Amino acid sequence: MKKFNSIIYVNYSPYENSGKILDYLLENFKYVFLFTLGFHNIKKKGKLNKLVIFNKGKSEKEYSLFQLSVPQSMLFIMLPLRSLITLSQIIFYSHILQRKFGVVDIFFSVNAFTSCIGIVLKRLGIVSKTVFWVWDYYPPAHRSRIITLVRKIYWYFDKWATASTDRVVVANERLLRLRQRIGIIPKKTRIPIISLGTEILEVNIKKKREVILGFIGVIKKSQGLGAVFSSADEIIRNFPDARFEVVGSGPDEGYFKEQAKNTLLPTTFHGYLEGAAFNNVLKKCTIGIAPYQPDQSNVAQFGDAGKVKRYLSLGLPVLITDVFEFSKKVEKSKAGAIIKYGNSKDLIEAIKKIMNSYKTYQKNSLNLGKKFYYKKIYPEMFKFNIPEQS
Repeated sequence: MKKFNSIIYVNYSPYENSGKILDYLLENFKYVFLFTLGFHNIKKKGKLNKLVIFNKGKSEKEYSLFQLSVPQSMLFIMLPLRSLITLSQIIFYSHILQRKFGVVDIFFSVNAFTSCIGIVLKRLGIVSKTVFWVWDYYPPAHRSRIITLVRKIYWYFDKWATASTDRVVVANERLLRLRQRIGIIPKKTRIPIISLGTEILEVNIKKKREVILGFIGVIKKSQGLGAVFSSADEIIRNFPDARFEVVGSGPDEGYFKEQAKNTLLPTTFHGYLEGAAFNNVLKKCTIGIAPYQPDQSNVAQFGDAGKVKRYLSLGLPVLITDVFEFSKKVEKSKAGAIIKYGNSKDLIEAIKKIMNSYKTYQKNSLNLGKKFYYKKIYPEMFKFNIPEQS
């Protein structure tokens, strides 16, 4: 990859550094202008909406952006207004950045709407090139009419971003096949597939340990925490010393805390943690949990398993439902097991299987993680001609 000078990176909290992407940008760009935006009501210190200016990997200045807080029940109804505010602020502050630092080399985002803002910024002469790293597809069909409408509107932004962005990269083959099937990406067009990356951490290979289930992510029902709590008493009957560590926050946090109170499984909700803090919690765990709901409206079926990559980096065997395309790699590599959502017997058998050969599963987890080391796979992301900086 050429030596780049500056990049505007836009993403929603808490996904800014999913797959170590922010770390990669800070290591490879002199100036990183990070717009971080709030969507769900994540309980996190400080404002979610902000612009952070990084110079040579270090935070140099931070601007708080206006944040329209709305109740979770009004989230999608107010989305057009919130999106308009986001558009206005990114354009305004990007113009200030251009005046101070010159034309920004790259605008980079993983969201279709914000990627379209990048296209606007290019036409305004504020950025030179745009990159859309496609993470998601939002199936239009949903039990909520409002969410169905919002997703249909979002799909128009997706089409525009895919057609007009200078470089399009997709997170997995399923996303690529979908876009080819509906004609947005011609079948013969070469589109790079770059999944979320992992990091390589020092992990001690240990023998059989107690059952400590770990979860990290946004706490919402589609993430599948209900599958653990519905089987919680059965888990304790089979593994009396088992416990559950939950890292993260989200719209359904209160709901699951109430569920946890009514089970025998000791559960600790750590709330939103960053960096070393959540690694320290997960390092104490035995198995990483990713039991996504197998719902046709669940966006996870087309995404990449960020939490799973984090588990692999820490050498945690994974229990995962067959929602992600990546789940097949986990099972094939014997780095974990695919479980049926809501099936207590299947969950218990999977835990037993892993714990009976724990050392092997742990080694396989680490080996699978190394195949997706972020420093190895991300250079492909920005491979187009940008003038060298003096």
